[in-house]
Amino acid sequence: MNNILIKSTKIFIVLLLFYYLYNNNHLSLDILTYLKSNIYFSIFLTVLVLFTIILGAFRWILILKSTNIRNSFFENFKIYYMCAFFNNFFFGNLGGDFIKIYYVSKLTKSNKIKNSFSIIIDRIFGFLGLIFLGVTTLLLILFEQKNYEFIIYLIFFSLLGLVIIILLIRFFKRIKKINEFFDYFKISLKTSFFCTVISVIIFFIVHYTTYLISSKILMFDIKMSYIFFSNFITALLSALPFTPGGIGIGELSFIFINNNFFNIYLTNLANIILFFRIIVLISTLPGLILYVKYKRKNFIN
Repeated sequence: MNNILIKSTKIFIVLLLFYYLYNNNHLSLDILTYLKSNIYFSIFLTVLVLFTIILGAFRWILILKSTNIRNSFFENFKIYYMCAFFNNFFFGNLGGDFIKIYYVSKLTKSNKIKNSFSIIIDRIFGFLGLIFLGVTTLLLILFEQKNYEFIIYLIFFSLLGLVIIILLIRFFKRIKKINEFFDYFKISLKTSFFCTVISVIIFFIVHYTTYLISSKILMFDIKMSYIFFSNFITALLSALPFTPGGIGIGELSFIFINNNFFNIYLTNLANIILFFRIIVLISTLPGLILYVKYKRKNFIN
């Protein structure tokens, strides 16, 4: 009963957020018209998003191989693709990970813990890629605005944060149980580097796709760096488990950043994020077919 109440409350929040956005001219209902009139370009954007899913699945495979797990790429890709579809609807954009953990634990009779924790490690690399690209974009914006004082602060606190993380890792590794955990999931420096680079590429494509929607489809005159940073904040806040897929939260945060940081006040600005959501939904829709086949296969077995 409580679970139903929580879900109903969150859906109500989504409706309330969209009413606010619509009532304040932040989005319009003719979004599908843009999709229809730009069908070929929308297909191109769908392919770009699909490529990020393939890259994400490849990153996950690298993590598994680094921990001596040899699941087939196709099996892992199917699970990754299915969960990419469910991330559109689960609360936050991390909900599909629970399905991923459930199915990946069934791939092998051994290494179930490694299989499951590989998803958490995969998310950590994704977060690192997002943060790296976000901080880099912010630095470019600050250089453009010649705000050198803030740049010094940003670099200082970034380095301070890195030092704190390194010190915490060294401290926790002195504890026997935690050290055993690090050794159990030890990933080579080479793999860590490649996984981080892949994550940066994934989010660069995501941000650039958002920029293309803004400039080529909705015809907004917004700098690429502004779109990249706004979408960075949108991606972070959309991961919070307040609404399904971060719907409404992402649109609102995108509006807030553009209005308050870049003084951009354009009608239907939230259509950028909404259009991107539609592209993501289309590109991940085959994941639903894979899920049905997967369920049917397991039921028969």
